[in-house]
Amino acid sequence: MNIYLQSAGVFVMIVIFIFYFIDRKAAVRSNRIFFYQGLTIFLSLFMDILSIVLINAMPDALITMIVCKMYLPTTFLVSFFGLLYVLTDIQFTSKKNMKPLMIASVLLLLLGIVLISVFPLEITVNEAGNALNDYTSGMPVVFTYVFAFTFIAITLALTIINRKIIYRKRVWAVFIFTGVWVFGSLVQFVFNYVLTDLGVIVLSVSFGETLGSMVIYIMLENPSLNIDKVTGALNHRAFTEYIDECLDKKKNTEFFLIDYDTAIVSNACGLNEFASSLAKMLGKFHAGRIFKSDRNKFIVVRNANETRRIVEVLADFKSQLYKELNINFEIPFKIIYFTNIFLFNNVKDITDAIEYLDSNIKRLDCDLLEVTSEVADEIHKKFMMDEQCDIAFNQKNVEVFYQPLYSTNLESFTSAEALVRMRGADGSIIYPGDFIETMEKDGRILELGQMVFENVCRFIKENDMEALGLHYIEVNLSTVQCMQEDLAQKFIDIMEKYKVDPRYINLEITETGQMAKKTLLKNMETLKYYGVTFSLDDFGTGNSNLNYIVEMPVNIVKFDRTMVMSYFENRIASYVMDSTIDMIKGLGHKIVFEGIETDEQVRVVKILDVDYIQGYYYSKPIDEEAFIEFLKKNNK
Repeated sequence: MNIYLQSAGVFVMIVIFIFYFIDRKAAVRSNRIFFYQGLTIFLSLFMDILSIVLINAMPDALITMIVCKMYLPTTFLVSFFGLLYVLTDIQFTSKKNMKPLMIASVLLLLLGIVLISVFPLEITVNEAGNALNDYTSGMPVVFTYVFAFTFIAITLALTIINRKIIYRKRVWAVFIFTGVWVFGSLVQFVFNYVLTDLGVIVLSVSFGETLGSMVIYIMLENPSLNIDKVTGALNHRAFTEYIDECLDKKKNTEFFLIDYDTAIVSNACGLNEFASSLAKMLGKFHAGRIFKSDRNKFIVVRNANETRRIVEVLADFKSQLYKELNINFEIPFKIIYFTNIFLFNNVKDITDAIEYLDSNIKRLDCDLLEVTSEVADEIHKKFMMDEQCDIAFNQKNVEVFYQPLYSTNLESFTSAEALVRMRGADGSIIYPGDFIETMEKDGRILELGQMVFENVCRFIKENDMEALGLHYIEVNLSTVQCMQEDLAQKFIDIMEKYKVDPRYINLEITETGQMAKKTLLKNMETLKYYGVTFSLDDFGTGNSNLNYIVEMPVNIVKFDRTMVMSYFENRIASYVMDSTIDMIKGLGHKIVFEGIETDEQVRVVKILDVDYIQGYYYSKPIDEEAFIEFLKKNNK
């Protein structure tokens, strides 16, 4: 009997099932769809073998006809699950509503089963007794090919259309699976129904399905792919699929993120050893499903109202963990406790919230942050603001506001600090606090900095600086810009493009630029030689400002508002600042006091012989048009 390929297929599927069930606890939704498809393939192989046996043993029996007809739907049921596999992935990754298409696919499946049941099936038996020439034919076989290829065609079309949405490996796996299945089907169709004169019967459809299933298992659906290799915990991929399923099934779930200082842990015992011990200890405490996030932290998931118990025994948990690792000092632990996943719209919303809170939790004084509806609302506002900033940046709705600096010697406004703003879609102003940190993280700060510098150069070109009474405009440099090897040349190119005299440009650097001191110094020397001047901004906020004054070729030192307020409110601080001012003056540098707001503060600053005053006392940052009007009015 021609059952060699089918027998080999059964063996392959058994091996796949064995490996699958070893790590069954790590299975996610896509694994389960794959499992159902695998069961269908196994059933298809079994029915194929049984039908061949019955055709040879009792070709005219009713049971033979029933089995042969039951085998045919299992063939396109495999391709149906392939379609369902892709639809589920599209719905998970893009949040498109694929349920109508799923329902239509189920109806198409039922139609195929009905048609196969209604139309008669022909069983051909070779009279010479050669079992290789036994096969089935008729309309049910035609319907099988039609519906199977229909499901395959829809699957391929959806995969191609949504290839940028679907996980890349899954796209290739679908192509390979369908390719193998189609090849096996074509081989069987050609030999059995086209080249019948050759007298060779090939039953390769089921085996093709088996090979395709093996490819998907190896590439994607091995449950062990959802397990972190170091700790044995479930990984971030498994977490996102699990939470997405909970959201889809309206199953409220609590979870908490364990945040710890990775630098301290690394020095104490090593990250991997600590993570492994932490995962084992969570298991001993029956914490629940344990996931390891991409940020090397742990997420523990339990049913609603069960999570708090773990949080309450955290002290005992930590003491046992320290004992196992022989750690005799405290490692800072912070817990982010999500009480209700339905405070968020989807799984991406949740993972974004986790990343945001984990990045900022070190700023909190408390060890436990409970994500209540109020916290969730704040996060959503932050995300909405990020989205507005992205739109404004992409549309280049970037503006420069200017805050005037008053010269105490000339008693006029001789300079200004350029401050970036964005304009929202509704015309509202978006302030730097809402976008600078994010843009520094993703690198867009470089483009933003260049846009600001070009805007300032355009302003200088379009206006008579001397007539306005301006000596220079200050432009802030971000930490990331200070790390650019070609910063000086880029700025020189922009100044030459707008034909700007470099003496009108003053660049502000901060202590954070020390991260790239060598590169920054090189750029500063080049720009200084070209004619640009420099200011040291936010003096007094760091630990190395005195070194900066000595080492960096700065012309102006700006005292941070916090330091300025300390001068007026603290006698010791004023004594220290008096000495510092004398030292800076002795080096030949000019001084700016920021944050001046009252008459009394202005009077004191003038007595101190500070060169420039900046603050709301004179003006808040204003747009270009208002700034020009301000100068014309006040610099008569």
